[in-house]
Amino acid sequence: MKDDFVELVGQVEVRLPSLTYLKPGLIRKIRRLGVADALYTIIELSVTQDILSVLDEMDHDEYHRLLASWQRHSGVSLGES
Repeated sequence: MKDDFVELVGQVEVRLPSLTYLKPGLIRKIRRLGVADALYTIIELSVTQDILSVLDEMDHDEYHRLLASWQRHSGVSLGES
């Protein structure tokens, strides 16, 4: 799916790019990273510091559910993250 992944975390809207339609500059920045590092880099480059703070405070299971939902939305499976 080309559309951004959007989910509410508490009262905050988290918007992440589709993993199948990343901009070339972002692909260049993550091309040599492992899956987990690539996902975290995409997140860090895609959201504000305020949203990063919200993500950092999420419950572990909820955070991994969010990552899995993002991957499903994008139509990809990147393994454990």
